[in-house]
Amino acid sequence: MDFALLMEYGWVLLVLVALEGLLAADNALVLAIMVKHLPEKERKKALFYGLAGAFVFRFASLFAISFLVDVWQVQAIGALYLLFIALNHIFRKAIVKKG
Repeated sequence: MDFALLMEYGWVLLVLVALEGLLAADNALVLAIMVKHLPEKERKKALFYGLAGAFVFRFASLFAISFLVDVWQVQAIGALYLLFIALNHIFRKAIVKKG
């Protein structure tokens, strides 16, 4: 394997690990805020199930994305959706400016 290719994949892996770490910290913070009003025993249980659910859902999402990334129809729908969001934003800004 070429060294440049190995470095590129290494960089991508490093970025993905950093993003996953940030998402995990965000999940933990939101869950902690959500369960702070519960009694201690229920709080620990809610945190455990919430973090476990987030972990399972993230892996299930990555698994589904690994299949969907090769389907051009899904890519086309995503592109159309992004275009819709951009055009909707531009249209609303133009209407608000005039109105």
